[in-house]
Amino acid sequence: MKKLLLSLTLLAGSMASAQIFQENWDGNGPGIGDWILYNLDNRTPVGPDGLQGEPLSFLVQDAWTVLSLSDIQGANPDYPGYPAAATGMDGNIIASNSWYTPVGVANDWLVSPLITVPAGTTGLNLNWAAVSLGDPDFLEDYRVLISPTGGSAVANFTTLLLDVNDELNTGNYRTVSLPASLAGTSFRIAFQNDGNDQYVMFLDNISVTGTLSNSEFLANKFNLYPNPSNSIVNISSDDAILIDKVEITDINGRIVKSFNADATSSTSINVSDLNAGVYFLNISSAEGLAVKKLIKN
Repeated sequence: MKKLLLSLTLLAGSMASAQIFQENWDGNGPGIGDWILYNLDNRTPVGPDGLQGEPLSFLVQDAWTVLSLSDIQGANPDYPGYPAAATGMDGNIIASNSWYTPVGVANDWLVSPLITVPAGTTGLNLNWAAVSLGDPDFLEDYRVLISPTGGSAVANFTTLLLDVNDELNTGNYRTVSLPASLAGTSFRIAFQNDGNDQYVMFLDNISVTGTLSNSEFLANKFNLYPNPSNSIVNISSDDAILIDKVEITDINGRIVKSFNADATSSTSINVSDLNAGVYFLNISSAEGLAVKKLIKN
């Protein structure tokens, strides 16, 4: 029993939860400039004149539009703020709508930047906050899809992750498991608004989370730059982890360079004498061994 408990303790200690990707439209994430928008319906949002709420719909002129709470309340003064159930929804959000003139089905895509998952990651999840505006008769529909190859065209999104009908107007926070096969790959996610004559929906606090092996978690704490490089490579740690030794190996595992760093939190290596190719830096530190890939030009 003692051996079993010790093994379980060691296993738990060798894994670490991590946020692999995030976007909250407030600066934590790549920002809208790195996302791709497809407005495939080419329909015109209902204009600012007429029934209450139409000014808000008219703010969403692209497939998806980043709006602040003041933007939203300026168009719809009766809007009280984001529902508490939409966990993490705050500040700026991104909005899409399906209220058009003439009436028609939305086909608006929000495509993420490439999301790279370290090999060995387990328990991958996609998380986001969402809310439909308006009364229960006008709740938004949307789909969440994956491009497993990392392609950004609509045709690349071959995996349907979730099909949402009538998203809650009281707010929602969703967590959906991602395929384990995505570990060690780069992929994209997409949100497609396919509502039919509804109103407006908001998304926020989009993230991909997973459990990294201890070596991958530790590797993420080290910065390696410039990479690719043809001369000097710098190693540093935002957490001021002390580096004891660095070994550079080729793709066959042979050590091609080694030196002692004497317990410093940053150091530099001259790799100008190495042939062009892919190498691995094995960084021995006070917290363990981390491995970083280096491309030598």
